[in-house]
Amino acid sequence: MATQGFEERVRTTYFDALRRRQALHGEVLPVEVAREPVVVDGQIVKPFSHASGIHKPEQLDAALGITTTPPKVRTPPPYDDRFGDDGMFRYHYRTPHKATARARATAAADNEAVRVAYRRRLPLVYWFGVVPNLYRPFYPVYVFGDDPTAQEFSLDLTELGARHLDDLAADEVSRQYRAQIVQARMHQARFREAALRAYRSCCAICSLRRRELVEAAHIVGDADGGAPVVTNGLVLCKLHHAAFDRHILGIRPDLHVVVRHDILAEIDGPMLLHGLQGFHDQKLRIIPTRRTDRPGPDELERRWERFRSAG
Repeated sequence: MATQGFEERVRTTYFDALRRRQALHGEVLPVEVAREPVVVDGQIVKPFSHASGIHKPEQLDAALGITTTPPKVRTPPPYDDRFGDDGMFRYHYRTPHKATARARATAAADNEAVRVAYRRRLPLVYWFGVVPNLYRPFYPVYVFGDDPTAQEFSLDLTELGARHLDDLAADEVSRQYRAQIVQARMHQARFREAALRAYRSCCAICSLRRRELVEAAHIVGDADGGAPVVTNGLVLCKLHHAAFDRHILGIRPDLHVVVRHDILAEIDGPMLLHGLQGFHDQKLRIIPTRRTDRPGPDELERRWERFRSAG
């Protein structure tokens, strides 16, 4: 049996490691980065298993992580993991994948590992599957409830659950608000990765191909009702994303770049000349191969009218 102190040290060490890995790789981590071990008290702890939705290293009694698998084309998800009206996340028990005694025992052991985290008030990591082999971790996450009838655990994914372990009801309104932020982060993570895949991780304007330096930009912004879908997105480098958001440059519905008149007339240096002015009236260099991933005409028209009115 692992001591409470060791369980807590593993979590502290792993959470610190995740922060460093996200600083290096971004918020969404490749599976090979997620499963890199950590060393605690001289022991090598393997924190993540790609094969199971509930992750309990062999040295621990409590689960260290749980996962919602990435979506697959034309394949329904195995479990109905979702947010409830109270802002809590409902995570379905693991069920046996086969009707055998061994499969039932494995599923029961995994579910019990989550209950141990619940009883001992131990935080864990929730791994949100963005696309195959890419996961967005949320941590620290606390288990707040266990419903055997619905076969669900209730979790607070908002990273602030530790403050309210003893007074759950008092924080419901705040938790609902914070849960909306978590959901938005989930949607944005899937939007970014879907856009990067459609644009081959290249800036649509200058074709810069560095994942660390490109971003998924909304054509019609969130505040204006734009959806986090590929057809409402472009992949732009940080410079062109900032210029696009601030109406320094726009994109016509025919996919040509237009630089604002005052910027064209300005004399500054090589960055302005080659980074912005040189792309005026040039067609986007990168567009998705699949027509269904290309920018939507209605979205382009709305954004173009906004650019014209801003200039």
